[in-house]
Amino acid sequence: MKDKIPFYNIANMFFVGAVFVIANVLFFHGCLLNMDPSGQLYITLKDWSVVATAAIIVVVFEIGFILNRASSVLIAPVLEKTKIWPKEKYDLDISELSNKHPKFQSMITDLVLIRTHVLVYLILAIESLFSPYKLASLVCLSIILILVFSGRKHNARINIMRKSYAKKEAEERKHNQEIHNFLTCDGTPKEKGGYSDQEE
Repeated sequence: MKDKIPFYNIANMFFVGAVFVIANVLFFHGCLLNMDPSGQLYITLKDWSVVATAAIIVVVFEIGFILNRASSVLIAPVLEKTKIWPKEKYDLDISELSNKHPKFQSMITDLVLIRTHVLVYLILAIESLFSPYKLASLVCLSIILILVFSGRKHNARINIMRKSYAKKEAEERKHNQEIHNFLTCDGTPKEKGGYSDQEE
């Protein structure tokens, strides 16, 4: 059975794209007001409103997806290298942990959403400097600080779960190895040379 994209991932990407698009409309609504109602673009959008609406939905989702991927390339490395969101290394399969503990996958999704919003508000803070609402940049920076520190706490809980799971996995492997050694041992005393009396 092929893996499917969870609905909440689709919803999150659409939500991120919607926030970004709406904020840009608010910042630069003057450009939209200056649109000529008799222009070809305006007439086309009006005549093909259903198609235009569907296209907008697709574009909003695509923007959210791009921002999601961009945050993993631009934001995540900075937060990890600066130890704001430290990422400890554990020799374990994250997908296996997610399958055994659905809450862990939910926490990872939340952290990714927080990270994506950090990038969104960073871009909006820069854009607002070129709009009539320059003070909005301070609001965006404040939101970024809130997101970063809340994400730090969230990241710490994820590291605790990873560490706990890695410890349990190591103990389980050790226990299984001990059982395996016990079951494969024939009880025959070995000589220093490594050969038993039966082998002579």
